[in-house]
Amino acid sequence: MIAPTRRTLLTILSAASIFALTSCGAQNVEDASTDASPEAPQSSWTFTDSFYKKTTTLEQAPESIVVDSYSAAALWDYGVRPTGVFGYGLTEEGGLSVGNADVSQMTIIGKDAEFNLEKLLSLDPDVIVGYGNAEGTGWTWWDEKVQGEATATASYLPIRSGGRSVQDVIEDYADLAKALGGDTDSESAVQDKTDFTDRLETLKGIAANKPGLKIIALNGYDDLYVGQKTIGQLALLEDLGFEITGPTDETAWASLSWEKVGDYPADVVLSYSGTASQVQDHPVFSSLPAVQADQVVEWDDKRPYTYASYVQWFDQLIEVLQDANMVGA
Repeated sequence: MIAPTRRTLLTILSAASIFALTSCGAQNVEDASTDASPEAPQSSWTFTDSFYKKTTTLEQAPESIVVDSYSAAALWDYGVRPTGVFGYGLTEEGGLSVGNADVSQMTIIGKDAEFNLEKLLSLDPDVIVGYGNAEGTGWTWWDEKVQGEATATASYLPIRSGGRSVQDVIEDYADLAKALGGDTDSESAVQDKTDFTDRLETLKGIAANKPGLKIIALNGYDDLYVGQKTIGQLALLEDLGFEITGPTDETAWASLSWEKVGDYPADVVLSYSGTASQVQDHPVFSSLPAVQADQVVEWDDKRPYTYASYVQWFDQLIEVLQDANMVGA
């Protein structure tokens, strides 16, 4: 089913109240198992993600694309240039969550959980791309009202990263970039993927040579949290053969008091980038055997899902892990 034209929607929205905005449009995401409408023109544009298995269909290839910061980072290196951006970690200068993307070339729709509908409308978007909620019907951090307003304006195309392998998410974004006209076969793109595979083999070899090496992922200063293996990066390290230690929790982060950190001895500490500088002076953190042995690597679960970004992080890991000693016991 092809959605109403954007011009028609925008005319309706400009004359209606926010309440009417929520009800006047429908998100154009269909189950991949449903055949395309026979009335759909041959020039229509479609994309099916590998997680939700849903197909987004537009009358033509999108020109105005609005994305969350994670998607901006993942698409930019392939040459895709969104018109608008929103989401966590955004600053006027950029930030880790947007990777190499130039924020000055995009309109900021909102920072963190904020979302400005008026700015969205001004961009006349064809499609909105971002971290999908459980159903894939909108951004996972939108409330119901905002979701209705945003998806009445343009089709929502979800990409899921939580609880999935790093490789699968990177490939999803590469596929989307290609569908949007990006160059996934450039010399640099091919080299980045080759380097990624090479670094994985190096890390796997280090894990094999250091059986039992324990890694703990810490985040916080006053309040401390420990990353869980449901986070893609930590799941990847475990798959490679490293042991991820710490308290367990059903969510992505387990709360832990500083007094109890010693209950989970570790040989290597992953220190969250948002608090890595500050926590160096914490008396408990600085006394950890791994920290005293300088076996610390910064990390961030919001790292851009590109091969190049992960190669950069893998190199930091390799530098520490290849010389790491068992100091946690």
